[in-house]
Amino acid sequence: MEYYIDESTLPEYFILPGEFDWNLIDQELGFSEIFEIIPEEIYLQLKNETEENKKEIFRLITKASVLYSFILAIPKIKVHITNYGVQEFVQDKSKAAPWWDVRDLGLSLLKFADKLFSEAITKIAAIDELKNEIPFFENVSEYIKTPAEFEAIYSIKNSPKVFKMIQTYLEQAFSLDILDKIKPECIDQIKAKPELYKFLKQANVCYALYYASLMPNFVFLQNAIAIQYEELPWQKSQVLTPEMKALSGKNFIKLGDASMKIITDYIKKNITQFPCYSPPVPESKMQARTSGIYLI
Repeated sequence: MEYYIDESTLPEYFILPGEFDWNLIDQELGFSEIFEIIPEEIYLQLKNETEENKKEIFRLITKASVLYSFILAIPKIKVHITNYGVQEFVQDKSKAAPWWDVRDLGLSLLKFADKLFSEAITKIAAIDELKNEIPFFENVSEYIKTPAEFEAIYSIKNSPKVFKMIQTYLEQAFSLDILDKIKPECIDQIKAKPELYKFLKQANVCYALYYASLMPNFVFLQNAIAIQYEELPWQKSQVLTPEMKALSGKNFIKLGDASMKIITDYIKKNITQFPCYSPPVPESKMQARTSGIYLI
């Protein structure tokens, strides 16, 4: 088993009772979640960095990895999670925690781990020399580069894994829906105007969510999208039924269209600022008739 963090430094990232045997946790499971996006050699390189911003990236990645390791081990580790914490033995006065408490512990830690990992990705994206070493950034949307940017428009629970999986749909949405309404040469001019660019990104996300809603890979909640989610009666989130999911997909299309209309309306009112723009060309031309009436 590969050990990236030894027991002496573990309390810096995750505090467990002194009697807990950390050797029960397979670190490879947790760190592999990180290495899907940040290569192992980059992580090890960051470990020896002295710059404060890179040291902080290492801390965020490591803490997220440690949490992922614990989360993924919950179903199989030989410990009891009780109302008093994580223990190796059932003590006389302790009570075994209900299974839903165990599950909620895992979900809470997962939310925190995803948030930490997302923060690390945002910080990496701001350092060109580091970002350019990581293939992940070569394959993300040019317009929605980080999980945090997507999260600001629609919630993916800060999940880098969801963000990675939805890249195909972002690209598809941009090619089929954005460029169907705006010429490619206009994009740079739109990007130069923040008040318009935000609507372009909103449209891209909404159209991508429509395509994602057609696939079984994603689970749609009332206010977020996830890869896998198990609903319990007492939880506030609600998994959408297939019918609600289909309706939600149609609403994403409407929202995308509304955002694009704001952009095109602005361009039409300020046409001198957008020499790239030309109105859509009718599919067929008018044809003259001997009666003098022109038909399309």
